[in-house]
Amino acid sequence: MFWIALLGLANYLSNSLFRIQGMVALQLTYALLLAILLLTPRRQWPAYLITAFPMLIIVRALAIGSLSELTSLFALVSTITSILAATAGAAILSRDRDWVEGRSDQLGAWATAGFVTVVVLPLISASIFALVRMPPPGYGSTEYWLNVYSNVALAYLVLTPPVLRARPRQWRDLYRSGKLPEAIALIAGFGAFAALIFTQSSVLPLFLILPPLIIILFRVGFIGLSVAMALLVPIAVLLTGAGQGPFHAIDHLHLTGSAQKGADVHQALLLCRVFLVLTFIVVVMIAALLHEREQLQRMAQADRDIYEMVARQSGDMAFVSDLDGRIVFISPVAAQVLGLAESALSNFDWRNHIHPDDLGTIDAALQRVGRGEEDVDYLFRAFDAGGNELWFENRVRLSTATSKDGPRYIVGSTREVTARVLREQQLEKMAAVDVLTGLPNRRQLNEQSRLKWRLAARHSDFLSLHVIDIDFFKAYNDVYGHAKGDKCLREVASAIRKVLKRPDDFCARYGGEEFVAMLPGTDGAGALKIGEDICAAVRDLNIRHDASEYGIVTVSVGCSTIRPAFADDDGSLFEAADAALYQAKRQGRNRVVASNLRNLIIDANIVALPKRQV
Repeated sequence: MFWIALLGLANYLSNSLFRIQGMVALQLTYALLLAILLLTPRRQWPAYLITAFPMLIIVRALAIGSLSELTSLFALVSTITSILAATAGAAILSRDRDWVEGRSDQLGAWATAGFVTVVVLPLISASIFALVRMPPPGYGSTEYWLNVYSNVALAYLVLTPPVLRARPRQWRDLYRSGKLPEAIALIAGFGAFAALIFTQSSVLPLFLILPPLIIILFRVGFIGLSVAMALLVPIAVLLTGAGQGPFHAIDHLHLTGSAQKGADVHQALLLCRVFLVLTFIVVVMIAALLHEREQLQRMAQADRDIYEMVARQSGDMAFVSDLDGRIVFISPVAAQVLGLAESALSNFDWRNHIHPDDLGTIDAALQRVGRGEEDVDYLFRAFDAGGNELWFENRVRLSTATSKDGPRYIVGSTREVTARVLREQQLEKMAAVDVLTGLPNRRQLNEQSRLKWRLAARHSDFLSLHVIDIDFFKAYNDVYGHAKGDKCLREVASAIRKVLKRPDDFCARYGGEEFVAMLPGTDGAGALKIGEDICAAVRDLNIRHDASEYGIVTVSVGCSTIRPAFADDDGSLFEAADAALYQAKRQGRNRVVASNLRNLIIDANIVALPKRQV
């Protein structure tokens, strides 16, 4: 009801106070109806429009003082046109709620609003009005159309924003900022100044209108500017319609004759409306540019604040360097990670902290980036202020933010990954170790076998291999259980490891109850002696084994020796040792059999150990 009553009051004032020489000089109704629709949900629009139509017709008739207006074709068509135009404008403008609710005054939003309110809606309204109404005396159809067009454009563009912006929330914000008294004083002073300007008979004072509006914009903001413009428009229109002001001072308006007197006023009003619209457009452009500048500054400051916060709190170190690796910027977290003072980062030379073995890795990565590769990743080691070795992971790329002919920079992030690398190394070590015995597993055996074979081939040295098998181990598990069997495996593995005393000697669990030992630089006689020592060490464990004919746990060993003449291991050494092991088992177990690869088994090297009764 409040909005409908206010709409009725606006319509009454438009058709009474602002009716000059038979024509409405300022149609407040259009601007207010558009603002009402923008401020209310769409579901309420039908109720407003249905109520507004008869109310506007009746109020128009009362303001004019003629009941014939109730059935006037022009009144009906103009009212319907105004309602439909306002509805169409509201449907378009309501999509940008930030502009409607005063949260955004960007130039793009105002351009859309200006196109709708200054071009589309006035064109439609003026064209329809000109079709259904004969121009007043002394007017041509074009002059009448221009007057209606400027009237509608002025109303929509200049008077709708104050209604949208001058809401309680906006005034509360102004009050809380402490600028409300200043805003009231500035706007009141501007109103008095505008009244003075539009009583002058010279055009020159018009140029004094813009500076106070800009001052209000800077001091109070857009809400103050919109209210000042809403105050300026009726003052300018009323004084110009009363025959005063600078627009009556233009020479070609000084015409004679009573018929021309009304035309003079309306031509002055046309110029006045055009001036007000252009003034508002200029001020709005300034306001929009200021708004966008402030928004960019706030965004830039927010970006700086966010970046600084992230740079300080993140574990990653962001950096920028030139193509030679000289640091241009590095985030403060680097000081925390390396145990340095932040002041040390101002002249930071990262090469002083890098592990010497990894300098080449970093230089190679920088060269790859300089050639245009994207997202180059690499690991390296560095030392903190206390000399502790840390692992870092870098991801770098060439910056695309610089111009083609400008300096090029490398940007990247550095993450301290010491815990991860150590964990991966531990996992890799665990993956190569037999969990039960602690010996290397078959995977590591394959790697060591290839390595030791190539070293022996390179130095033309002997390489011996032992295949060791626990005798009757399946029977041991059947008698004593798997828990005892696991314990037996661990003890046998420990005994074998103790026999192999040289650093280059290697022992691994091959699988099940089988073990493999590799002895670089060991000839056939030495390999045979080591095999005997292994058998003896296992017997000395004195692990009871009732299912064995020896009464204790024993092992059988097959060994072979070769001086490799070619680089790649073809598996012949293992095959010979495995065949020797088979022969040892055939001979009664608990013994060593040796092979030299040319003759699969050398009988003279068979060492049969006596059975031990327990």
